[in-house]
Amino acid sequence: MSVLHAQVQQLVHAASARPTPQPWEMSIADYRQAGENMRALSGPVDERSTIEDLTIPTREGAVAARCYHPPAAGPTLRPGVVYLHGGGFVRGSLDTHDRLCRELCVQGGLIVVSVAYRLAPENPYPAAQDDAVDAFSWVSEHADGLGIDVESLAVAGDSSGGALAAGIALSSRVQGSPVKAQGLLCPALDATMSSDSVKRHMDGPFLTRAALEWSYDLYIPDAADRRSGLASPLLTQDFAGAPPAVIVSAQVDPVADDARRYGAELAAAGVHVRSHEYEGMPHSFPLLAGVLDDGGHAITVFARELSDLLR
Repeated sequence: MSVLHAQVQQLVHAASARPTPQPWEMSIADYRQAGENMRALSGPVDERSTIEDLTIPTREGAVAARCYHPPAAGPTLRPGVVYLHGGGFVRGSLDTHDRLCRELCVQGGLIVVSVAYRLAPENPYPAAQDDAVDAFSWVSEHADGLGIDVESLAVAGDSSGGALAAGIALSSRVQGSPVKAQGLLCPALDATMSSDSVKRHMDGPFLTRAALEWSYDLYIPDAADRRSGLASPLLTQDFAGAPPAVIVSAQVDPVADDARRYGAELAAAGVHVRSHEYEGMPHSFPLLAGVLDDGGHAITVFARELSDLLR
């Protein structure tokens, strides 16, 4: 049986003293604000990257984005990453993942473009995926102007953003988009929730089966859509030729087996995979790097190994 790490136990105990409503017991606005408040647990911010806010045109209008350049980037083109934040397709923003993207930029020596795709329930499936695809295409087309080597461009994301990233990585095989690598942090890759871990860790902490189902109900209300490869990359029929992957996952997580199964499918298809599962860690623990030592360690591993795949 999985045992929570001592630091996670302390965090859970502290949170129990300030019980919060379930996601469906509060307004969407309050739920999103609660996610913004979690930034306090992300750790100190590395100020060494140069930040530029962007607006990226999409088929439905435009999305906000933020570009991070590592220190002393100089005139040479660098490897780049299009990053897609987590939040169950319902919350998450450029700000909630600002610290993580700064670390990915500085520790990996990467130019990172973080994308604020449209959120559910206002924008149901496939809105987030469409925005992610359009943003990645735009970055590819404007790579030189961003200082990115288009031949060394990755897509990455955490939780629900991991599903968007994997969807782009897998579809790039037929669309010819320049995806050199994919990076996934605690990815939720199966909207049908068929992984055994969904039941094994149904009570969380931090992500429960009920909250996961609630998120999918808001973003993908049609059960038939959930079986598509875009909504559920894990259900893709053929993984041959997919970009190499770095996968970081948490042991005590309803979607733990999504990461394991995806890594196994890629490896079986001959794709190079670097997988790291952190014992005793909960879902999205890298976003809690300010209070969980393994969160900081995972970000460092993720940044360096994704950088290795791009160089």
